[in-house]
Amino acid sequence: MALLLRELLSIQPAGSRNLGRLAIVAGTALAFATVAIPLQLRQQWITVGWALEGAALAWLYRRISHRGLLYSALALLSAVFVRLALNPAVFLYEPRGTRVFNWYFYAYLACGAALFVAAWWFSGTDDRVIDSGDSGNSSPRASALLPVGGVILLFLLLNIEIADFYATGPEITFRFGVTIAQDLTYTIGWLLFGLALLTAGIYLHNRPGRVAAVALIAVTTCKAFLYDMGSLGGLYRVASLAGLAVSLALVALALQKFVLQAPKEAS
Repeated sequence: MALLLRELLSIQPAGSRNLGRLAIVAGTALAFATVAIPLQLRQQWITVGWALEGAALAWLYRRISHRGLLYSALALLSAVFVRLALNPAVFLYEPRGTRVFNWYFYAYLACGAALFVAAWWFSGTDDRVIDSGDSGNSSPRASALLPVGGVILLFLLLNIEIADFYATGPEITFRFGVTIAQDLTYTIGWLLFGLALLTAGIYLHNRPGRVAAVALIAVTTCKAFLYDMGSLGGLYRVASLAGLAVSLALVALALQKFVLQAPKEAS
């Protein structure tokens, strides 16, 4: 297919090429390259192959502006998100093995990274999901939707790794109240994830990201005060309150300095 693509580029002048034909041949060549190896392996590798193919189609869309490539990439990446986020059978693909550095780690991390890379490649193109011919329409852009899916997959990965670390049976179970250590690990993980998301939202000037980060930090704070503190006593409760206070103070400082500060008037 790559040789066919090269021949197709050589026989058609640059100004009169059929973009639909080029998109089909180039997309097929990328599909063979990214799916051939995963098909020989386990179920999760098929999902990773779809994610890599979706990111590759986003890269190709920058060079061949055919909307079929945009929709194909979105379809593949949407299937990846559904397969990892809304598929309970994902926990039965293979038995539990090594903690932390297991197939959940590379599958969710690789697919989340593919969503972010695809969004970055789409950002410099006309990636409106619904093309009405009006450049000023309010159709959502793929570069704005894909990072949301990436953040959700990374948050799911955090919770899966915590649950897998504390699981004792052959399957992962998400439970609260079993041990104090597990409950506090969830709280600390959510808080660190919220702080990282807030930092990224401030750096990228992304308002929805900042709002989601503040919401997650607020939920984590409520969990810490209303649920976790009842299981702690003595110095552990004091240390937890001090750490939570420092974290909230840093969040308030970041919001005041980078988000809520009024823009300076031009002189």
